[in-house]
Amino acid sequence: MLAGLPKFETLDPLNTVMANYGYEKIHADKPAQKILATPPLLKQFYDNAFNNKTPLQQNFRNAFGNQQIYLAFDSAVKTAWFIADPQNKIALTNYFRDATVLQLKSEGIILTGSITRVTPVGWQNLHDLISDKFRSRLGRIEKIDIMSVMSGVRWRPPTLGLGAALLNMKEFKEILATIDAAITGRANGEIHL
Repeated sequence: MLAGLPKFETLDPLNTVMANYGYEKIHADKPAQKILATPPLLKQFYDNAFNNKTPLQQNFRNAFGNQQIYLAFDSAVKTAWFIADPQNKIALTNYFRDATVLQLKSEGIILTGSITRVTPVGWQNLHDLISDKFRSRLGRIEKIDIMSVMSGVRWRPPTLGLGAALLNMKEFKEILATIDAAITGRANGEIHL
């Protein structure tokens, strides 16, 4: 689905902002192009990036949070996709959810808990979390429990408990730091946010 989105490189301020974050290729479906071309929203996105030095995900939420638009990005290929078409949003939402569940299942890891409370951003964060590099630090994980009441992290080997709010609302680096604090014992295996 992402491969079929048209390139969108006609807005110089958007190109400048995304280049500042390290993304050289920009794609957007037609409804997203209209939203991105809205001058007040684009100005806020630009100002947040350069004046306030706001991280990309937070900047996108601040500038476009009340719009019906998603941002997907892949830093490895330096590409960002803006999606507003309802059919494309469904495909994107399902991609990270399905890929995460299939990867965990193939490795014998059980995913339990309040998985219906995980948003598309949360699924993307969880997908990024289960990389080989990260899991090698944890050792053997048999179960990941998504918690709806607790918003932090609970590490009780072999179970990693993750708050849905943590996955949905926090930046990826902050999620990693919180999990690291829990697994290294700096907080007796629990971090409440």
